[in-house]
Amino acid sequence: MSLPTAKDVKGVLPVVLMPYTDSRELHEDDFRRQADHMFQAGCDGFVVGQVSEVLRLTHTERLRVAELCAKSADGRGVSVMSTGAETAEAAVEYSRHAQDVGVDALLVMHPATIGLGEDEMVGYYSRVIESVDIPVIVHHAKSLAKQPLTIGAQARLLETYGEERVMFKPEAQPTPPRVSQLRDATGGRARVFEGDGGMMLLDCHGRGLTGTIPATEIAEIVVTLWRLLEAGDRANAERLGHPLSYLMCHMMNSTDYYLSIAKRFLKERGLITTTYVRGPSRHVLDDESWTEVNRTYQHLLTLAKELAR
Repeated sequence: MSLPTAKDVKGVLPVVLMPYTDSRELHEDDFRRQADHMFQAGCDGFVVGQVSEVLRLTHTERLRVAELCAKSADGRGVSVMSTGAETAEAAVEYSRHAQDVGVDALLVMHPATIGLGEDEMVGYYSRVIESVDIPVIVHHAKSLAKQPLTIGAQARLLETYGEERVMFKPEAQPTPPRVSQLRDATGGRARVFEGDGGMMLLDCHGRGLTGTIPATEIAEIVVTLWRLLEAGDRANAERLGHPLSYLMCHMMNSTDYYLSIAKRFLKERGLITTTYVRGPSRHVLDDESWTEVNRTYQHLLTLAKELAR
């Protein structure tokens, strides 16, 4: 069997929201249920990413989730596992394990506890990329980065390893101009994913995206939006994209705030058993906020279904 290349990693790849049982353990059936839902919605694969609470998992859980990630794809699309860590040694170990259990590609975040300069960033990512044979998505997480991953560092990685081995998920703000800067700095070779929950997809798509990485709760909404944009139907894309951006404005105040809303959406739809967010988390969703976001969410689900016909 040939190894996956970057060309296999594209389109809509939502992030699994880590499900837990009532006893706070990983809920493997709910993990698979989310994967099934995403493929039924027309997604091209799925991702275990930062909003999957991956940094709050134990070492043993991270290894098990990588196995679940690979098995849940079941040949229906690509599986992408987040393997970044605070040291290159740990990231390499997680990355090799994910490759060994059959994951198709890696999403690798930089260390979050110390700000790295350009050379240090390139060194960290180089060690990970060279340790595996499957593609690596270089992930700059705006909420966790001590300093932005420079365009220069990303261009150097692409020049060294090529577009078959390395891709990018740049989240440094403002996102759309950064996408254009990366595109221009690499002569259009960089394969770039939007990672703001579809918030800036209307703008970023035309700048040369390879795909988008939202999360499970908006999978079918973003699939419809992506297909409208790919078809050049800007008018209907705006009908869906504008309220989606409003929803994301509510949700993206913090990771825990996002999860408190997104997991309630999924529980209401029967896709997960509990809305538990692993601590330390102090956010409690108030009733008025829930009423507002749920009104917008239900509108989006209805509109996406209408526009997908």
